[in-house]
Order: sequence, then structure tokens, then C-alpha cells
Amino acid sequence: MSNLADFLKVQSASKAVFLDEDTIACISTRSGAPQVWERSLKEGTWTQRSFGNERIWSITAHPATGALLFCMDQGGNENEQVFYLSRNARDSVDLTQDPEARHYLAGLCADGDTVVYSSNTRDRATFDLWTLSLTSGEKHLVVQNTDHYNMPATHGLSPNGQYVLYNKLLGASNNAMWMADLYTGATVQIPENGKTAQYIEPAWKHDSSGFYFLSDCDSEFVYVAFYSLATGTMTRIYETNWDVETIALSADDRYLGMVINEDGYSRLCVLDTRMDTFLNIPTPPRGVICKYGHIEFSPSGHSLLFSLTSGQRTEDVWILDLDADRLERVTDSEMQGIDRSTLIEPELCHYTSFDGLTVPYWFYLPNGKKPERVPLVIEIHGGPEGQEFPGFEPVIQYLLSEGIAVVAPNVRGSTGYGKTYHHLDDVEKRLDSVHDIDALVQHLIDTGVADEKAIAVMGMSYGGFMTLSCAARYPDRWACAVDTVGMYNLESFLENTAPYRRSHRETEYGTLEHDRETLRRVSPIAKIDDLTTHLMVIHGANDPRVPVTETEQVVQKLRNKGVEVDYLRYEDEGHGIVKLKNKLDCYPKVAAFLKKHLGLE
Repeated sequence: MSNLADFLKVQSASKAVFLDEDTIACISTRSGAPQVWERSLKEGTWTQRSFGNERIWSITAHPATGALLFCMDQGGNENEQVFYLSRNARDSVDLTQDPEARHYLAGLCADGDTVVYSSNTRDRATFDLWTLSLTSGEKHLVVQNTDHYNMPATHGLSPNGQYVLYNKLLGASNNAMWMADLYTGATVQIPENGKTAQYIEPAWKHDSSGFYFLSDCDSEFVYVAFYSLATGTMTRIYETNWDVETIALSADDRYLGMVINEDGYSRLCVLDTRMDTFLNIPTPPRGVICKYGHIEFSPSGHSLLFSLTSGQRTEDVWILDLDADRLERVTDSEMQGIDRSTLIEPELCHYTSFDGLTVPYWFYLPNGKKPERVPLVIEIHGGPEGQEFPGFEPVIQYLLSEGIAVVAPNVRGSTGYGKTYHHLDDVEKRLDSVHDIDALVQHLIDTGVADEKAIAVMGMSYGGFMTLSCAARYPDRWACAVDTVGMYNLESFLENTAPYRRSHRETEYGTLEHDRETLRRVSPIAKIDDLTTHLMVIHGANDPRVPVTETEQVVQKLRNKGVEVDYLRYEDEGHGIVKLKNKLDCYPKVAAFLKKHLGLE
């Protein structure tokens, strides 16, 4: 039987880009930390390109020169700096050199010299658009903004180097797309309809005449559209009753790849734009494609790059060669001796909540167990604008190997199930999602699946908020609870989160100006005196999203009441536990805590 350390050391490879037709780069954990690695498609060899223990957030490539750009922060503070790696260099160059500011990378223009990014270096509360010359090192302010999140879109640079597309992000379904002219600094909203919706994932045509993108404007679900610069019009291209999550266009504009989220599973399809028909392509294994990532076509051919994970598969990079009609996994992340056949794929289930709403959840049942009165952990995703996917999660798979079942719900407010479902927990409706969890527990008890004396709840970020909320509002339900970087008081959270994040989060939770009473009423602080269950809380000291003071309020309050609280604080982490050494310290303690209180020790 594998131990927890084996699960935590399982490698992954994701966010891959082409350096040329025969070479890719990706973010891999082969060295123990998410670093940039290069992979030869011909030779199958690996070359490490970045060296360090800090997390690499994103990478982009310039196939004409083979150069790489990547973003990295320090200690989880999320103040990402932009680094440059020329084709054969070992050492990267820090281009931005402003560790107190955050930088979002658009990429390197066709000239091979102009780097485009946004940054809050001028004003910590807002992001401006900048360019930087690799030759001279000179930085140029292109667009000065007075609002908050202004993030370059993935693949938002036009092929001719004149335009960059970026989003003004106020919420997951409120992120207007704008286009800046890098030559003149002029900006225009795309499209100019003034409607609140998603406008994301652009894919430019090679002549820069227009681009495909994703939107849910006037629709329940996200669809593919095309915007023409010449006419200023937006045309719907493809839509279905699920969200299209990401797209990519081949270099000759012939093929449009897209990933569709169908009830949490991904479907990859390719549209022939000349024939207006979908290709019959080799089907990837069932799982999740490009979780929090993107797909990408090769610089000149028709090879499509993507990553894939499932319950039994760690995330690896795959290539679909349309010309050869061939599908191939091209990275081989180490499984640390864990037998894939012992890993668990979840079952998609549904239940009826307190008000009649149908709520989906993933059910992971340990090998050899019957779904009868099993010790069980309910794992709640973050966001809240997020979704539980059936991908490989090392802690979940370890708990399963120890005989603990896991249930991962997508309560109201989750994405992936339409715009209406997504907004069912906004502001004053916040507690309805907490009531969904109570209804889930009752469903699991009524169906005989759960042992009512051996149910735990855990979650990270907003999942941590939900964990604290459930533990405080339904204290008799739980044998124990584990909160990681969760919010204790939405009022103090909004007051102390990074200033550029505040307006973004207020669209979901309510504003400090108008909703303070509601923010306090729906937060765990309102019922903390009722929390009696065994609690573990985990936080990184450098967290810019949910300040560590949120967790320390909980610890102080409960310890003053005489309630037992296990507190794990990591000085070199931020919003979550990323470094392997800290994972190897944290998660064995989490597992031991759960096993103890679920009666397995």
C-alpha cells in the first residue's frame, strides 16, 4: 500500500506551449516544484529550463525565436514577476523587477522584442497596460486605468503586434473585453454592446482581421463567437447546452479546436472552418482537459496540444495530430510506484436540495467497500465561481486508499451548469449554498451511504468559508472539519484583501458600502459560538487573497472559548500549500486528524 508521501510526490505536467514543431515546454513538478521544463517530441528527452522552489504560474513561447516568458512569485504572495529565457540560455532574466507589484503577462509580440503585460506598479489598486523592450529594457505605459482588474487575455496579442485584448474583470460572468492599440494607446470595448457577460479566450486569425472568442452574452451557456474588426460585428459560431471552456485556432485558420464542459467531463472537438463541419477525431480518455489551462496549435501544422487528467490519471500533456489522425500522450509524469488500477474514478450523482433544486456531486467509493455507512469526507470547492472536476487529487486518493469515502458537490453558485445556477448564491442568498450541504448530508444518511457519526467536511478558500459555515451552522453534523485559507468574516475579508481584488469579490458577496450587515450575517462569525466540532485550520502567512488574519480570528475566538483547534501556519506560503516540503508536513497531519475523528485510528 502506498503512503501519503507517495501520493503527494506524484508528478504532473500542464500549460504546455510549442517552442517549435518538434519541441514543447510545460509547467512540470518533476523537480518537486512547478517549474518550466522542455520536452523533445522526437527524442522524448527532458530539459529543465527554470530552477527554483517557487511556483511558476504561467508560460508563453515565441516559436519564431524559441524564447520563453514565464511568471513567478515569491512565497505565495502572488506578486508575479515576468521572466525571460532565450532559446539556449540556462538562466532567466527578471524583466519587471518590482516585487511589490503583480504582473499579468500577455506575451511577446511578433517582432520578438516587445513584451506586453499589465501591472499595478503605478497604483496597487489598479492594473495598467505596459510594454517592455527586450533590447533596451525600456518600459512604456500604454493604457493607464482607473478601475481594478485589467488582465491580458490568453493569446490576446494580435499576430501583427498592433493589438492586445484584455478583460476588465468584475466577476466570473462580468469581464468585459477591451482592445488596446499598442501603437496609439487607443482602446475600445469589444463588442460595444454594454451588456454584462463573459467575453474570454480570444483566438486571432493569422491576418489580424478578427478573432474567435467565448461569450455567454444573451445566453445561459458559454458559446463560440467571431468578431470582425472591419465591421465591428459579433457572430455566433457554435453553441450547445454546456459551456465551451477554451478554444484554439490553427496557424492557417483552418481548424478551430474547442473543449466543452459536459457535466464536469471534457469533450474535445475540432471544427473545420472552411467546411463548417466537425472532424471525426481520435477520442481522448474520459477526464478533464486543460483544467485551468488552455489548448494550443503548433506554429505551422495541425497538431493540437492539451493536458488531461482524471481520477486515475495525473495531469499530463497530449498531442492530437489532425494530419496523421493520431492521438498521443507526450509526457510521462512519475506515479511514484502507485498502481493506477487502485485509483478511483468518481461516480456522478445527484440529490434534491431543501428547495427542490437538483444538485450534482461526485462520489468516490474506496476499493472493496460497499456504499453502506462508510466514513466519509465532504470536500467543497473554492471560488465560489468554481466547479468540482473528476481529476486526480492526491489527498482524495490517499483518503480513499485508507477506506474513507469522499463526496465532492457542485452546490448552487458553481460554474458549469448555466448562468442561472451560477448566480443562485449571490449576496443575500449566500446561505442557500450552505443549506445545500446540509441537504446533501441528509441525503447520504437517508440513502444509507454515510455513517452519521463519521462525516467530516473540508475545503479550501471559499471551500474553507463553506467548511466554517457548515461547522458553525450545523455543528451536530460533523465528526470534524478542516478549513484551508477560508474566510471567517466576509466584512473583514473585503476590508483586508488585496485592494485590486475588492471590487471583483464584491460583485459576488456584496459591497462594504451597502451590504455590511448582510456580509456579517451570512459569515461564520455570526454563528461561531455554536461551533463545537473538532477543527483544523491551515493558512499561508503571505496570502494576498484571504489574509491570514481571517484564520487567526477563528483560532483566537475558539481557543478563548476552550474549543480545540489545530492550527497549521506556513510562513513561506500564500493562498494554499504549494511547496512539496510543506505538503509533506501539512497533509499527513490533515490525514491523521481526519482518521482520528472518523474513528479509523
